[in-house]
Amino acid sequence: MDGDDAFGLVLWTTDIPALAGFLQQAGGMTLLEQHPGYASLRAGATTIALHADESYRGHPWYDALRREGAARGIGAELRVRVADVATAYATALRLGGQAVQPPYDDAGIRECQVMGPDGYLVSLWAEAGG
Repeated sequence: MDGDDAFGLVLWTTDIPALAGFLQQAGGMTLLEQHPGYASLRAGATTIALHADESYRGHPWYDALRREGAARGIGAELRVRVADVATAYATALRLGGQAVQPPYDDAGIRECQVMGPDGYLVSLWAEAGG
């Protein structure tokens, strides 16, 4: 592991292609690899790995998530810097994202929030006017 990989993030998902595509297209992340049950993306210096539930059968929440179908993203917010918030927002909605907060400006930042696959809240942001 080099210095750029000092932090990574793993997200459980019920649909690897859907979440990977959403993060790649709406969030501008780079898809590094994708296989059944696994994908990895790059956002700046951070690697985001996506794992299917089967990757963690021994996890204490495995049965509850399978049985109850709870959204995995409850309580998490993924903040992603994008080139153009309006375009990213429109792309997210086109991909089936749920509008939470349309684009707005606050303290020099333009941002919006959408609910992506598996209930992950995604904040798409850029410097206002940039």
